[in-house]
Amino acid sequence: MFRAIEVFMAVADMQQMTAAAAALGITQSAASQHIGNLEAALGVRLFDRSSRPMTLTHQGEVLQRHGFRMLNVVEDLRQDLRHLQASSLPMLRIGILASIATTLTPGLFRLVRERLGVPELILSAGLASDHQAALNLRQIDVAITSGQFVAMEGHAAHPVLDEPFLLVLPEDYDGPVDDIDAIAARLSLVRFGADTPVGRRTDQHLQRCRLDLPRAMEADRSSMVVAGVMTGKCFAILTPSLLIDGLAEGMNLRLAPLPFAGFRRGIQVVSRDESLGDIPARLARECALIMQAAVARHMPGFADQVVYHAAANPDH
Repeated sequence: MFRAIEVFMAVADMQQMTAAAAALGITQSAASQHIGNLEAALGVRLFDRSSRPMTLTHQGEVLQRHGFRMLNVVEDLRQDLRHLQASSLPMLRIGILASIATTLTPGLFRLVRERLGVPELILSAGLASDHQAALNLRQIDVAITSGQFVAMEGHAAHPVLDEPFLLVLPEDYDGPVDDIDAIAARLSLVRFGADTPVGRRTDQHLQRCRLDLPRAMEADRSSMVVAGVMTGKCFAILTPSLLIDGLAEGMNLRLAPLPFAGFRRGIQVVSRDESLGDIPARLARECALIMQAAVARHMPGFADQVVYHAAANPDH
């Protein structure tokens, strides 16, 4: 029946039996037979053959909606089976936090191509909130992300690092850095939006600390938050990993410890299950080593405040 659904979807898309048959590499009579068999099996008419071009009946429209999902599920199954049958993965799809994408990409490319022997690496940058859905939909194999994935059934997590949130000020700010009220009197807070994981985490901590800071701007990318600080009118609350790409690009900022109770976040490598063997653990080690070197280079004053869980056993 699956082949019949493939034929049905092609005919529904092209609205012509002859063109659909040619696209599928079968004869018109074979395509017509597939459609007839499918209609007989379901007990419905799928096409109005009296119209030109052919149009779907109401039942055909329902099957078309389900057909897209069915074909996607089968394609996912085919990819998973190819992964299991191959001596090595044909490709590795990694979702990665946008804030560390530039820093990690060269090292990940070398690891995946040269040491893991995977021919193709597919990277997609995004927010932590994007990664859970992408993993569940099998759009990615692994996520280098933050957030609460560890407790989720069916996911395996390998910690990379644990980092503090820092005070981020314009380079030429000359006021006190140990008094949040004095800072807020001169600068406004630029922050991640409340619909992002970092934004929610920051808002919750400020509420716990009973702090209501004046706000000038919010964004969903660390580069835009840092750009707000670069205007000289704003300050931000960010972690080293959220700052690393901007500092590597030469953005000049002044960093200081938070002048109120601190808080932290973790980054980990998450996969749906253990079917990738030791690949997620090796990715975690490589990410830890790359981030450790980058933070030491660009933020030496705060390097000892970042804990690297996976760097103790580097991959050779």
